[in-house]
Order: sequence, then C-alpha cells, then structure tokens
Amino acid sequence: MKTIITIIAIIGSSISYSQNDSIKQTKVELFPSQHGEKKWKVLIGLDARRSFFAGTKIKINGLRLGAEYKGVHRFGFGFYWLNKNVIFNEAVSNQPTQDLADPEVRFDLGYSSIFYERVFLKTRWWEVDIPIHLGGGEITGRFKDTLGAYQQFTKAPFSALVPSVQVKFYPFTWLAIRTSGGYRFTMSQTNEVKRTFRNAFYGYGLSLNILGLYRAVFKKEKNQDKIESDEVR
Repeated sequence: MKTIITIIAIIGSSISYSQNDSIKQTKVELFPSQHGEKKWKVLIGLDARRSFFAGTKIKINGLRLGAEYKGVHRFGFGFYWLNKNVIFNEAVSNQPTQDLADPEVRFDLGYSSIFYERVFLKTRWWEVDIPIHLGGGEITGRFKDTLGAYQQFTKAPFSALVPSVQVKFYPFTWLAIRTSGGYRFTMSQTNEVKRTFRNAFYGYGLSLNILGLYRAVFKKEKNQDKIESDEVR
C-alpha cells in the first residue's frame, strides 16, 4: 500500500510540476519527426543488460558510441561483454567434462554491434524507444580439469539480432530513469551459444546527460547573477 501511495504521489507531483514548468509541452505524437532544437548530438553512454539462465542472473555490460539526429534517430556502435563468467556445475556432452566427477564449466563472451534506435513516443516526461542491434562476437568455454586448471574446449563465433523496447522517465531534462526488455536471436548452431546467450533480457538504470547537467547548473547560476545585478541597480 505504501508503494502505491508513493507512486501516486510521484505522478501527482509530476503533473503539478508540469503545470508550472517553463518548458513548453509538446503534444503526444507517435514516431515524431523531430524533438528539440538541436539537429545533431553526440551519444556516449553505458548500456548494461541482465537476463536469467537456469535461475542464475547474467549481466552483460556495454558501451554505446554514436550520434542523435533531430532528437528521435540514434545510431552508432555498441560494445558488450559479460560482467563475469557464466558457470555451470554440470557436464557438457561430447566434451572432456563428461568424464569428471565434479565438473565445472565457464563461459565468457564479447561482441560488438551496430545499432539504430527510433523514438516511438516523446513528451517532456516520458520517452519510448525501439532499439535494434545487429552484431557478432565470440564465445569461449573452459572446463576445470583434475588439477584445478581451466582448459579451453570451445571457441565459437556467432552473430546476433537484438530487438528491444526501452522506456525512460525524465524527472529532469538531463536525467532519465530507464527500463528495457528484448530478446537476443543468435545465428549459430553451437549449443553453448544457445544456452548462454539466446534468450530474453531486461535492463534498468539511470542515463545522465553530462552536458545537459552542465548547462542546467551554469544557466541557473547565470540567471541568478543577472537577477542580483538587477536588484543592485
């Protein structure tokens, strides 16, 4: 009940603030042709994603570099890697692990992609995006032998198509609370790739526009200095 009351309070305060907000509100429009005054912007951001396999959380860290056009088209390159190895305490068929009494298998992967992201809906407070990634990488599998050392038993390349949906809430113009979900389709017949990488994923976190924060802080200070100067006069 407290959670529901808190959510209602946040929504209510958002509506109240929006009535007094000096930023002009734009009408809700699906697939808007432009949002904002700037035509081009540089994009640099983190893109962490999470998913589950056999009850185990899998976290993939990422970095996106690209550009934004008219506030609604984003494209560029993404680079992704596992936060830590995916570990299975079970034998892998047709591999040396099937003869071990206490098998342990570890998988690691890294991949890069090109992406295009289209803003589906944009208001002062909310944004809904449809990102699509197309990329490729490599997965590496190692098993622990009887001496405790890890031996590589597979190294397989793969390609992937990753569609998703992302929702952002902007309490400030320079800060977004985001959540996303999607599915990774891998073009590979390798069982290790299918087991550890071909699945649904979700993500959440904060997106910070450093330049926007800088402008907001210094513009506020500049306006305050102007007000004080006028008062002195």
